Amino acid sequence: MCSSFGIIMKRHTKRLIIASLVTPWVVIPMTALYSLWYLATWLGKPLPDPSITLIWPHPFKPWESVFLYSLYGVPTAYVSLILIGLPCYLVAKKLNIFSFSVAIVAAVLACIPAAAFFGSNYNFWSLFGFLLLFGVPLSVVFTRIVKDKAEQGGTGQPATRPESKSEGSDKPQPEAEGRSR
Repeated sequence: MCSSFGIIMKRHTKRLIIASLVTPWVVIPMTALYSLWYLATWLGKPLPDPSITLIWPHPFKPWESVFLYSLYGVPTAYVSLILIGLPCYLVAKKLNIFSFSVAIVAAVLACIPAAAFFGSNYNFWSLFGFLLLFGVPLSVVFTRIVKDKAEQGGTGQPATRPESKSEGSDKPQPEAEGRSR
């Protein structure tokens, strides 16, 4: 019993480490999707004169957006995960309330300081909404990696099944045999 708990604990720890290392890199595909959306919103429109208005990132160079947003997005995701995401996860796990909903609430909490830091000279709410486009998918990916398949199905039970005895499993029970007559 104690040894099986150790194995389950090691598997969970492994999933937690993998989730912590992999999840912040979700910023890159999310940035790529955002860049394509940004490009699509500019199609058919003339760009303003660069001497009057600076457009950053350039809508027709999505690779610049992906590179620049990822350059500070991935480290920001790591910092937010370490300072806010993991403590929220550990509290939720301890209280046995960890779920996708709780993870999304943690993502909202993690976006607040990032929006305050990056948006100090900018509109806080616009940046907060923009960061939520990254925070929510990050929290969903983190939760998906950390949770067992059985827990994701809503059973709350670990993903191990009890070993069944092979003896007598093929034979019908006497009571069931009597009822079938």
